[in-house]
Amino acid sequence: MKKWFAAGLLILSVGYTLYGLGTLTLVTSSGRPAAGFFPLLIGVLMMISCAINLWGDWREELAQRRSGTLPPHQADPEAEAKADALGVDAHGIDGGMDYGRDVLIVFLYICGFVAIMKPVGAFLAMVLFMLAFLFTFNRAHVVSNLIYSVALPGFLYGLFKVLLNASLPTSPFGF
Repeated sequence: MKKWFAAGLLILSVGYTLYGLGTLTLVTSSGRPAAGFFPLLIGVLMMISCAINLWGDWREELAQRRSGTLPPHQADPEAEAKADALGVDAHGIDGGMDYGRDVLIVFLYICGFVAIMKPVGAFLAMVLFMLAFLFTFNRAHVVSNLIYSVALPGFLYGLFKVLLNASLPTSPFGF
């Protein structure tokens, strides 16, 4: 499962980079980096890190198959022992068939976030994404979910829109 998740992220990062190359201006007429330079840098770094991660996961899986040390989808005993010592319920935290549904949900939420960003604006899209994500995976903490769903997007909006003066999609309400 880890291998497939890493492969999916690599495909998304390649798509992000290709989209950026096709739609963004990388250099101004005076030869200085333009607004598209930073997203391209992020895309290339994402591709490199995802490729390294995929290679490592693939090699790990091959080594496990050759040695027969861990059956498929069994948690690492060392990781389980560390989690028990820290008092963390980490049963099966390394993935497995039980988490495929969660990966699909997160993937669909991210796709939805990207799809609604232009029509509803960056800030509202971030708030809706955080609400959906937190109320799916953290249902027991309603108040903290609401606080995080407004605070983190508010911080990111302030950072990018106000401090860095980056252009973000605006909502029909003007923010």
